[in-house]
Amino acid sequence: MKRTLSLTLVGLLAFGTASAGNFTEINVEKAAAIIDAAIEAHGGDALLDDLQTVVIENHTTNHSVGQSLGTEAPWDRSANNGIEVIDLENRVFYTKAWGEGGGFEFSNSTIINGEESYQINHRSGTVQQIAEPDYDATSGPFVRVTPALLMRTLNDRRNNAHFLGETTAEGVDYNVIGFSMTVGPAISLYFEKDTNLLRRSERVLPNFGLVEYRFDDYQTKNTIPFNQKFTLLLNGDVNLERDNKSLQANVAIDAYLAVPDGLVEVPAIGPDALARQEVADGVWLIGGNGTYAMFVDMDDYVFAAGGTAGIPERIELLREVVGDKPIRYGMMTHHHFDHVLGVPAYEEEGATVIAATAHERIVRDAANDAERLDVQLVDERMTLESDRRVVEIIDIGPTAHSQHLLVAYLPEEGILFEADHFALPRVGPIGPAVSSTRTFAKSLAQLGIDAKIILAAHSPRLGTPDDLQEALDAEIFEANL
Repeated sequence: MKRTLSLTLVGLLAFGTASAGNFTEINVEKAAAIIDAAIEAHGGDALLDDLQTVVIENHTTNHSVGQSLGTEAPWDRSANNGIEVIDLENRVFYTKAWGEGGGFEFSNSTIINGEESYQINHRSGTVQQIAEPDYDATSGPFVRVTPALLMRTLNDRRNNAHFLGETTAEGVDYNVIGFSMTVGPAISLYFEKDTNLLRRSERVLPNFGLVEYRFDDYQTKNTIPFNQKFTLLLNGDVNLERDNKSLQANVAIDAYLAVPDGLVEVPAIGPDALARQEVADGVWLIGGNGTYAMFVDMDDYVFAAGGTAGIPERIELLREVVGDKPIRYGMMTHHHFDHVLGVPAYEEEGATVIAATAHERIVRDAANDAERLDVQLVDERMTLESDRRVVEIIDIGPTAHSQHLLVAYLPEEGILFEADHFALPRVGPIGPAVSSTRTFAKSLAQLGIDAKIILAAHSPRLGTPDDLQEALDAEIFEANL
């Protein structure tokens, strides 16, 4: 991140002698010249404009940075395969990924094709129509890792591009252009001075930090250079290493847009609006957009479980029913970076953050003030009691997803809150269990946890023991993982 900031200063200092009246004009002209040279290096205007469809099959090694069983590197590794297809003229996109990792086995595909847009789960054999398909958001990750497509996008949006400066990285000299795509934070593109090829790019994502992209092993296809290798780094750690196994350009893609036979159709996927539902008297599941937290009224205070994105907004909805009653405790289920995003919000509330002992460093690192954060550590179990109810916080790890995993259990009501171990689709049948679900169910049985209602950090649906058993018994529709 510091390098990105200093790079911007280099660009500014390069024009230090320009007057205020012509600074912007010089910057725009410099950016245009670099973009023109880069477009030519990537095949030229005409060829890029003629590029209508791209089909890439890839193999990816995933280094689970901040998402491994443990809290330290070396990170767990897993492998998956994928196919990505784009039709630029008709704004059609298809992607399929299958593999395993982190206690999950998966095989999913997405079709973005206007009113014929679908989400398909090949393991469960279900298909859902997407009520509000978003071509830009869905295809954006593919565009960002495919230089030829990035160049087309940059050319189309050159009016918001800026010259950021010149820099040297790992012995290579670069010109750097910054611009904004339709969706997401601004991106910086590093063009190698000798060849004008795109070799690197960077974005800074709120709450996650610096995301870096590397493009290597260019080979020409349809007279356009395409990278055969791609590497993604998170805050300096290698996260993904991808090899493009095959690439086709300007070919028919209709076969990818056909929904396979034999799938069960479930209700359409619509927006997941922020909402509050009362599960039991004084127990609420609050969330939306795929992230949820449980809040429990303990008479004099509130106990909260879950630290995914959007905790401040979820607290606002809580305040509508509990007023200014303090949140005394906020429980983090585990150490993965997407499950400690809520630490600053609980810190702001003055709450004590509850975490597994092994996760103390991760939780403190997520706080605004690591040293002053009030943390209550759990080795195996802790209990909160009031005249109204009891909450048991239990480490049910190790599981296939995390060495330590805290769940919140209300024994009198039979309510259990968990994260990442029992996938509850918003609608439709329960899918076949994955490894993390099986280890979750085994731990509940071993610990004698008799849950009647299962709440999940990524679904508004209330699960039951029958749902869990259905997942454990379900057969996989497509077994070629």
